[in-house]
Amino acid sequence: MRLFKLNTTLHKWLSLFVGLQLLIWLGTGLYFNLMDHSKASGNELRVHSHHEGNITGFRFIPIKDITSEAPQEVKLIWILHQPYYHFVFDKGQHSYQERHSKLFDAVTGKPFNLSKQQLLTLAKNSYSGEGKLTTPVLSQPPFSDHVRQQNPMWQVVVEDENNTTIYLDSITGQVLRHANDDFRLKDLMMKLHFMDYGNSGGFNHWLIIAFAFSTLLLSVTGVTWLIQQFRSGLLKLSWSRNRQKVAVIFSNENTVTDISAIGSSTVLEGLASSHVYLSSSCGGGGTCGKCVFLSSTQLPITLSEKEHLSQEQLKEGYRLGCQHRFSEISSIEVNTDLNIENHELVVVATNFITPFIKEVKFKLKSGKQLEFKAGAYMQFDVPAGMNSLRPDDMPENFEKYWESYTHGKFSHDSVTRHYSLVNFDQETDELTFNIRWQTSKDGFRAGIGSSYLGSLRVGETIEAKGPFSDFYATSDKKVRRIFIGAGSGLAPLRAIIFEQLKKRQDEGDLTLIYGARTEDDLLYRDELNLLSEQHKNFSYIPTLSNPSEQWQGHSGYVQQVLLPYLSQKVKFLSTEFYLCGPEAMMSEVEQIITDVGIPSNQIFKDKFSR
Repeated sequence: MRLFKLNTTLHKWLSLFVGLQLLIWLGTGLYFNLMDHSKASGNELRVHSHHEGNITGFRFIPIKDITSEAPQEVKLIWILHQPYYHFVFDKGQHSYQERHSKLFDAVTGKPFNLSKQQLLTLAKNSYSGEGKLTTPVLSQPPFSDHVRQQNPMWQVVVEDENNTTIYLDSITGQVLRHANDDFRLKDLMMKLHFMDYGNSGGFNHWLIIAFAFSTLLLSVTGVTWLIQQFRSGLLKLSWSRNRQKVAVIFSNENTVTDISAIGSSTVLEGLASSHVYLSSSCGGGGTCGKCVFLSSTQLPITLSEKEHLSQEQLKEGYRLGCQHRFSEISSIEVNTDLNIENHELVVVATNFITPFIKEVKFKLKSGKQLEFKAGAYMQFDVPAGMNSLRPDDMPENFEKYWESYTHGKFSHDSVTRHYSLVNFDQETDELTFNIRWQTSKDGFRAGIGSSYLGSLRVGETIEAKGPFSDFYATSDKKVRRIFIGAGSGLAPLRAIIFEQLKKRQDEGDLTLIYGARTEDDLLYRDELNLLSEQHKNFSYIPTLSNPSEQWQGHSGYVQQVLLPYLSQKVKFLSTEFYLCGPEAMMSEVEQIITDVGIPSNQIFKDKFSR
């Protein structure tokens, strides 16, 4: 299994690498088809001139009388109609490779070096534009406009609209290249097209070789994955649009309903088409592990199910709705309600209760009061639009926490977001949520859902679906319960605790260990203290990671408070644990709990990723 997981992980990363380069090839290939080749060559304003002279007008000195150093090659060249010997003592196979050469006057035999004025004349002779040529400058490699060139070149910058630069040979003054903005753009596209990110100047380099092997490996891992999917029975090709009828048992209502859906759709999609919604915060991507159902038939186990479901659940027949087709099942049991409704909610109150958490209260526009289990959540439909990077209605006493965050707006597409209800259904006719404003990390974008809901004014409306119930307390009144939360993760825990004490008159021991950063970050501090005074079977234990000097309670993280509490007070076999908060905190707490012998079926988690 580990080997297969490594294969799939490698395949995904290779797909990203290869896919990005394929997109680059597509873009650069389109550019090469549409570009103006005359402009892209850099030679749009270049004039090719030849400076041949009349040999009969000169008396040349013999080559052997010029120097005793034996040259590899000698050429007679003409520069501004004057003859010169070009002695090449050492050179590579290509003209751009490193070379050692000298110029000699073909008449006097004396060594000769071109002056800047002569170089400027040569540059002017090659340029037909109206730009002003600046003084030649001798430059050393490397050159951004000629990455292969290994020899020094004279560089003449032209002040024109296309930023032309003329390059001349450092010895002979030969015009080697005209480069302008069009040429540089083409050069960049060539670099991207041939993956020449190391500026080798060609396509025969290690990166493109590595890409070829990566593509081969991508094919191998893909075939391996297909074989594994086929062996596990998950690879089923079906072009049929036939509908499949499935008996669905709703465990919450103890009812059975036949639901019909296209056989090739996933269980998650098929149920949703009949307005039966399994919990899902990843949209069916197999990463949240929430769309659980119980199958009456034995289904193959996928990698995602092994990651998110326990061995006991898998043996009992629990599977994930996003991992199986509707055609694979005949009857299933789901822990959700039939026909989850859409609601239009109206804001009735909104205010910050900590520096970063806003309490927003809604009522149904229809006037109806919903029934739900404490710990439920709702799915909000956030429309596309513009949101604020930070709140506009921040109370003065919390302003100090927002001094480092800038004002501004950002745009976003429509999204769905999930928030847990703070109250239980009979506590009030309002629906209360804690919206933690996700701050902008880069100065350009804040949390889409939190900044939208946090900016709603009293009287404004929003569409929401639910409530969904997949995190709630058991009905046994004698069981001991410990609730562990942090930050806005208190919301569903508060709802369950209040429901147990005020609605069910729970007689079992309830303990809440709640972590926050400072005293100002403690949610419902006074309310929970009062609840612990009114109910002797409820204990409230707040702990702060960054307390003030006046704080007299626990300091540190909830994990540190939990350890000694476990060893002193908990009766392991009759205690349930309810966790909600950041993923890292929940994982560490779960590990601590399981290490002391608590079975996994006594640990309940509300995924904070919603």
